[in-house]
Amino acid sequence: MELLIPADAEVHALAELSAVLPIHGFPSVTTAAKRLGTKIPAQNPKPDVFGRLIAAGGTGRDLVTDSPTLTLEGYSVKEQQARDLCALMLAIIEAAVRAGSLGGATVYRYRTIALPQNLPNPLVPDHFRFTALISVDLRRVAV
Repeated sequence: MELLIPADAEVHALAELSAVLPIHGFPSVTTAAKRLGTKIPAQNPKPDVFGRLIAAGGTGRDLVTDSPTLTLEGYSVKEQQARDLCALMLAIIEAAVRAGSLGGATVYRYRTIALPQNLPNPLVPDHFRFTALISVDLRRVAV
């Protein structure tokens, strides 16, 4: 019997973002530079610009496809830059879905749930934070 497990949406989306953000105006926002990940950087002071992505639940679409919800966050000491980072993260994921592959995972469609919005984070008071929500339909992986 073949087992199908949900694809790791965070890993695939972070791989896509880390590859594309540097060529669109955010050269230091990568997973390798530890300025893009699932956690807020632990260092103090924080980098001037960084991004975070979190899988925030979702649903199973059918037997082979899941629809995880991804929270995208752009942080910066400059308000417009935080908004631009979040908007670019959203656009990169949307473009990857249109191409059919998100960080190497088969992806079928997306639904933008919330466009970039200013939502300050009290844990990072010196930075602006913009957030967006997107749901992507990812094919499960056979094991």
